[in-house]
Amino acid sequence: MLSIAAVIAVSLALKQSSMGRRIRAVVQNRDLAETSGISSRRTDITTFFIGSGLAGVAGVALTLIGSTSPTIGQSYLIDAFLVVVVGGLGQMKGAVIAAFALGILNSFIEYSTTASIAKVIVFVIIVVFLQLRPQGLFAVKTRSLV
Repeated sequence: MLSIAAVIAVSLALKQSSMGRRIRAVVQNRDLAETSGISSRRTDITTFFIGSGLAGVAGVALTLIGSTSPTIGQSYLIDAFLVVVVGGLGQMKGAVIAAFALGILNSFIEYSTTASIAKVIVFVIIVVFLQLRPQGLFAVKTRSLV
């Protein structure tokens, strides 16, 4: 429930607030956003602040599942990176769909193999997927003069 609430809150903030428009403008075309008067440095700081807050929420949720240690997040680091890349950089709906698909795929493969082998097989499947579709599930649409 916490993750659903966080996704909805961030999605609404990115779609309906002026801060969200500034973030999307900088992500799509940093130079054009700066010429339009948007401070990309300030937007980067705001984006980092939001990401750090979400990481804190995820850390709290993770500590409720099991014991804590300084290396608690290392096992999730590669999965998080894969979710972002497979979903498409800068795409919230792509990240949600990729996270759900990665979890389902990992569970199904892990059911018939071990957890370590399942991680390797999922990683190979993602590498093949990214060879076929390097922009991920959803690509950022930008305007280009070329």
